[in-house]
Amino acid sequence: MRTHEFAVLHYLRDAGPLSQQDLGSALRINPSNLVALLDALQADGLIVRARDPADRRRHLVGLTQDGNRRLERARQAAEEAEQELLAPLSPAERRAFVGVLERLASDACRGRGHRGGRC
Repeated sequence: MRTHEFAVLHYLRDAGPLSQQDLGSALRINPSNLVALLDALQADGLIVRARDPADRRRHLVGLTQDGNRRLERARQAAEEAEQELLAPLSPAERRAFVGVLERLASDACRGRGHRGGRC
């Protein structure tokens, strides 16, 4: 699974069905790129797109059961890879490393060249 596919499925699992525009904004994916990505995920049966009953001009994107299962398998594979990568570090070193990564990610999302400072 590619990174942006994982990001879309993961976000939909946490946020629930939402509009394509909201999904693209949240993940900072260009609308034309998002359409192609969603087309591929829908063709694989991982998402479903339906008209928003409150606004027929919008599509709501939701995760299917197959999408949920595929996301869980990808999450487990990522966790195993992380454990293998961090194996040489002690628990204290792992916590410190993760802390540094979180600080870097937080700083990157504060607006330096990012729309509205979102990540």
